[in-house]
Amino acid sequence: MGKTKTIERPATICQAIYDYLKKAIIHGDYAPGRRLQEKEFAVLFNVSSTPVREAFFRLAAEKYLTINARKEVLVQGTSHDEVRELYEVVRALDGYAMRKVIGNLSKPEIGRLGTMTDKLGDYYAAGDHQRYLEQNLKIHDRLWQACGNRSLYEALTQLMEKIAIYRKHNDFFPFADPAAMEKSYRDHRRIQECLAGGDIESLERLIETHWGEEFIKPASLSPSVFPSQKS
Repeated sequence: MGKTKTIERPATICQAIYDYLKKAIIHGDYAPGRRLQEKEFAVLFNVSSTPVREAFFRLAAEKYLTINARKEVLVQGTSHDEVRELYEVVRALDGYAMRKVIGNLSKPEIGRLGTMTDKLGDYYAAGDHQRYLEQNLKIHDRLWQACGNRSLYEALTQLMEKIAIYRKHNDFFPFADPAAMEKSYRDHRRIQECLAGGDIESLERLIETHWGEEFIKPASLSPSVFPSQKS
């Protein structure tokens, strides 16, 4: 017989409900403004209302949910202006993370990042904006993990999750402008060169402009502006 797969269980049922709801909100299963009922999730998880309420409060504290004066629990939305503010924070924290990254990266890890950047170039050449975005985020996630500061990594991850929520419910395409996509790819090539050469000063200057205004476009473009993508 094969080995039995071990399933990692959450520490508490409240954690399980929290994880389920957060993932569903980030993936767009619950749209902003949707009302969530304690009883619905108590039945779903076969528990009392107490752990559901605790999960609601935790998500409200993190601004994934909002609880109004009537004590209704609603999925919180994000405005375009708020997304701009989120990117400002990402820019600042990313700059700090990059200052810590160079000393923490081994040559093999730099090589793996180079391979990831090559794949980014493939998507850029194909005009595949969705896969380009996904690969872009994977590269940043790998770099943020390498900074060696868990709290910093978690803060950046949460910021990007909230931006992702907005992106899923609005016509928000970070690389709608071909010039923005071109700049992004050029930046990533230069980031790789700085990492390989240990050039922290050039890397810091680059990151200051990497998350620029051209990356945040008004929510007015439709997917039809992009070339057809390969499946």
